[in-house]
Parts: sequence; C-alpha cells; structure tokens
Amino acid sequence: MNGEKVLIVEPEAKIAELAVIKLSSAGYLVIMAADGEEALQKAVTGSPELIIINPALAKRDGFEVCGEIRQKPGLENTPIILLMDQRLDEERFRNYGVKIDDFLVKPFSPKTLLARVNALMTKTRLIKVLNPLTELPGRVHLEEALNTRITDGKKFDLIFCDIKRFKSYNKIYGYEKGNEVIKLLKQIIVEELKKIYPQEAGVYHLGADRFCILVEPGSSAVICEGLADHFDRQIPEYYLENDRLRGGSVITNRRGIIEQWPIITLAMAIVGNEQRLITCWLEAETIGYELLKYIKSVPGSKHIKDRRTSS
Repeated sequence: MNGEKVLIVEPEAKIAELAVIKLSSAGYLVIMAADGEEALQKAVTGSPELIIINPALAKRDGFEVCGEIRQKPGLENTPIILLMDQRLDEERFRNYGVKIDDFLVKPFSPKTLLARVNALMTKTRLIKVLNPLTELPGRVHLEEALNTRITDGKKFDLIFCDIKRFKSYNKIYGYEKGNEVIKLLKQIIVEELKKIYPQEAGVYHLGADRFCILVEPGSSAVICEGLADHFDRQIPEYYLENDRLRGGSVITNRRGIIEQWPIITLAMAIVGNEQRLITCWLEAETIGYELLKYIKSVPGSKHIKDRRTSS
C-alpha cells in the first residue's frame, strides 16, 4: 500500500485497535483520533488519503467535522467511510449534506473494513494516475457516469469548459505557468459548484485546459456566469504587470509581425437531455465541442446552451 495514510476517528478503543492492526498489517500508515477536535486537527496536518470516522464524537459532531474537512484545500476529494451504529440518523445526515463515499455498520469484521478501504484506495489511485495535475477523474470516469444516468433515465446537464487562447498563453509564459492556470480553473470550478451543488455535481478533467461538469438541470447558466466572473477577476494575477495594464500580451512572431493576445477567458457550452434525446457520451461530447467552437469566436468569457429539441 506504499504507506498511504488512513485517519481513523473512533472513540471506542477496542474497535479502533482492531482497525489499526488490520490496516497496518496491510501496509497502511494509520493515524488515530478519538474526538471531533482531534480529528479535524489531524486531518489538516496529516493529509490522509482516506478517513474512517464515527459521527458520534465528543467535542465536535462527526458530521460537522466531515463538512469542515470537505472545505479544506487538498482534502475536498478525500474518501470518507462513515462508521455507523445500527441506525443512521438520516435527518442529521441530510442537514449537513456531506458527501460520504461508503458506510460501514457495526459490528463489522476487520476483513470487511480492509476490503472497503482497498476498494476506495484503488479508485483514488486510478484517479491520481489519470490526472496527476488536478487529481480529478477523467474522460473514462465521465463517460461511465453519464452513460449510467442515461441508462437510469435521469436528466442531466453537461457543462463543457475550455480556456480561450490557452495555447498562446503557454507559448508566451511557458508550460509551468500554464499548469498553474489549469489548477486555478479547477479550484474556481470546485468553489463555484459548492455554492449550488455541495455534493451532487461531478467535475472531470478531460486533459489540457478542457474540463466538464455533470450536474442536475436547472442551474447550469448560473454556474457558468459564476465561473466567468470568478475567472475574469483572478486571471489577471497570472500576467506580468505590463501585460495586465495593456489587457494582454504583445509578441513578435517568426515573420517579424507584432501580435497582441488579449487576457485569456473562458468558453462554456451546456448540453442536456431535458429537451432532446441523448443516447451516449459520444453524442453529448460531439454537441458540446460543436458549441464550444462557436462560442470561442465570441469575445470575453461566455457560455452557450444547446436549445435544440428532439423531433
């Protein structure tokens, strides 16, 4: 397991001890906490790859702790396994609206615990391998999630998001600065989605500067407006002062001609199945990139929605 860190938050010493023995023997580095305050502190300082937590904690409520962990930079996507007694307090769970990756009901065997941890860690490793820059799931994961929704007959919106003139920015400022911009966009998307979809949205990195967001229909336009405003406010910080003052970069191309490139902006396209039939991911992707091609020709950070209907 390469010493991956697991935080166990359990006030009952016997259960915690059994969990530590099983996970440690499997190669995990185990951190322990017995109450809510200690759990939050060790989550922040220890940066665990996975958290196992009992919501019935002293000092701080376990659901509250999970909610705060989800707000901490670097811990937003950390898998959480909830250790439950025989009955889940569904009202408290709904009130906090915390995304939980798995549940384990007491009593449970150490073998079952290890199996659940291994499954989540395998998924986490896969995501990190596919998208080392942003640690977001990629195209394969999005295709699977979307096709599942289509099979289940659920409605959805996909927001395709690209950075306009990103290749020019890379050419002028270099790939290292370009990677910083990609990570900025990822963080902006996560922050804007939390305002509307604390746990229902999926963010996917399709490669380079291409992102896609899978949400329930209804708020996609609001999300796009928030992304545009947020990105436009922050992106000037990623330019040199002279470029910020002139509103873009000036370079001399190979033919000796001076070119001016405006500050980069966002292009966003919304594709959904409320008004038209979409049968698979490939179809949705084709529509999305067709719309992006058009909206990239419009100045500024803009979005467009597919309004065509099935005949």
